[in-house]
Amino acid sequence: MGVPLGASLLLCCCLGLSRGSPLLLFANRRDVRMVDAGGSKLESVVVSGLEDAAAVDFHYSQGIIYWTDISEESIKETVYNQSGNLQNVVISGLVSPDGLACDWIGKKLYWTDSETNRIEVANLNGTYRNVLFWQDLDQPRAIALDPAHGYMYWTDWGEAPRIERAGMDGSTRKIIVDSDIYWPNGLTVDLEEQKLYWADAKLSFIHRANLDGSFRYYFILFF
Repeated sequence: MGVPLGASLLLCCCLGLSRGSPLLLFANRRDVRMVDAGGSKLESVVVSGLEDAAAVDFHYSQGIIYWTDISEESIKETVYNQSGNLQNVVISGLVSPDGLACDWIGKKLYWTDSETNRIEVANLNGTYRNVLFWQDLDQPRAIALDPAHGYMYWTDWGEAPRIERAGMDGSTRKIIVDSDIYWPNGLTVDLEEQKLYWADAKLSFIHRANLDGSFRYYFILFF
């Protein structure tokens, strides 16, 4: 069993199930699936029959899974174990929503759109939508949050590829990585260790750094 190339990955903690091995949640265009990361190789389909699911995230305490659909230009949700009950969250003003992140503290959704070149935020039900950034963005892609410290991180793989950080309210925007970076395709924050990880599809490495971009380390080579 392998995770297909280009799938959006998210390591999560059991979504309110009995506590045990961490679970790996990923979108595979046609499905959202879950894998036991503890070595059992048990895989289950959470949501099937999708058009073009790209990014995925979840709200742990509520057991809600969110994902973006590129073909349908939308953000959707379902409650875990109720995959037949799909709900639209955002269905207008999206073109290529490549990145998605859930703020489980502030109860917000953040997303990137590489065609409109925007980073937006809304309530979990899609209301009170607001554009945080629309200038000096080329192709914003992956997005990750550190809600406890109030920071958001995103990748941009346009003509000037980079990783940026800003306050989750849109303040104090700053480039933290802009050298030796080409196609930053995936991004996540290790909240416990306070480290930033990203995948570069051109360099074929997973990189690790401090949250300010310092002490960078080439972590894993992939093919």
